[in-house]
Amino acid sequence: MRKHTVTSLNAELDRLLGSRFAQVLVEGEIGQLQTPSSGHAYLTLRHGNSILNAVMWRTNWVSVRFRPRVGDRVLCRGRIGIYGPQGRYQLYVNVMKPAGEGDLAQKLEAIKARLDRDGLLDPRRKRPLPKHPRFVGVATSSTGAALQDFLKVSGERFPATKILVAPCFVQGPEASAAVIRAMDLLIEDGRAELIVVTRGGGSKGDLLPFHDEQLARFIASSPIPVVSAVGHQIDTTMADLVADAVAPTPSAAALLVLPDGPALTQRVDELEILLRAAMQRALRHRRRHLESLAVRLRHPQAQLTEYRRRLVELSQRMVLAMGNRTSLLRQRLQHADGQLLPSISHCLELRLGRLKTCEGRIAALSPFAVLDRGYAIATGARGVITNPAQVALGESLDLRVAGGSFPVVRKERN
Repeated sequence: MRKHTVTSLNAELDRLLGSRFAQVLVEGEIGQLQTPSSGHAYLTLRHGNSILNAVMWRTNWVSVRFRPRVGDRVLCRGRIGIYGPQGRYQLYVNVMKPAGEGDLAQKLEAIKARLDRDGLLDPRRKRPLPKHPRFVGVATSSTGAALQDFLKVSGERFPATKILVAPCFVQGPEASAAVIRAMDLLIEDGRAELIVVTRGGGSKGDLLPFHDEQLARFIASSPIPVVSAVGHQIDTTMADLVADAVAPTPSAAALLVLPDGPALTQRVDELEILLRAAMQRALRHRRRHLESLAVRLRHPQAQLTEYRRRLVELSQRMVLAMGNRTSLLRQRLQHADGQLLPSISHCLELRLGRLKTCEGRIAALSPFAVLDRGYAIATGARGVITNPAQVALGESLDLRVAGGSFPVVRKERN
């Protein structure tokens, strides 16, 4: 029997497998997928409970015409060989094509459809986060970097907030149930005002527990807001879809749920400066007002003396004003008196002339003036006689002449 070293045995097996399975066509679902900076792709293909490790070198990976994702069902062509350093057989993939939608993707779409049907994906049901929480609950692994990142950022951002940690698994088949128990403990404690469910980055296979439908429904039914900070920004889990808020990383979750302590401190300092300035302005204003009142508030005797002085001054001014007024009125009266007598005499002469003219006119029009010239006025029972027809034969008349009147009787007709 020939003796082999581990290296020689692995090399022999690699040759045997390579010759026996030089070209194989394998269909499976991508369970894990890693693409490091080298440009190679490392993945696992699974079918039921069976897993096959596979690798695709960069020269072949860049020629893939679609973007493979975890959960995709693919058809891979390549050879089977042994990876010597680990003694592990794997598929060296040359060509990869999509083989239809994977079982995992179908399952996730079905879960999403049920959650949407029940209204758990409605954006209107999302609740606002408290602005200044006193207690924040965190459901995550106690040994992972996610918790340390969250605690570091929260301590720097707002150390006054207390962080309540409920340790739980965040990877593996029991992780979803563990997260539910951790959240339930935080809710039962009653102090947390919101819960952050978080873990560090990982492959899509690592994030499968956060696609669990039971966990998604528990998050949606939480009596306090829940923030999902699972994986990275390019990954969206069912927990993200039903949570009240989403953060791409644990550090981002701390920035999201906690107020900016340094900014608040700076704002308080600014407000303190403004308040002091306002108080100083108010004090200066009050001081000036008091000084003004002090100037105006003098001794009563001084005020009385000032009032007396002003009274004497006003009396003197009044006497002087009255004297000036009297003198002016006297001058105006004398001037008017000098003009009044000539005006009165002239007016009287005019009135007398007009009176004499009127008297002459009245005298000329008076019937008695006519009598002086030898005329007579005859009056009967019906008044002044102007026509002989007014007097009947034998009628007695009164005849008035300049010297008096006497009766006459008509005796004949003309």
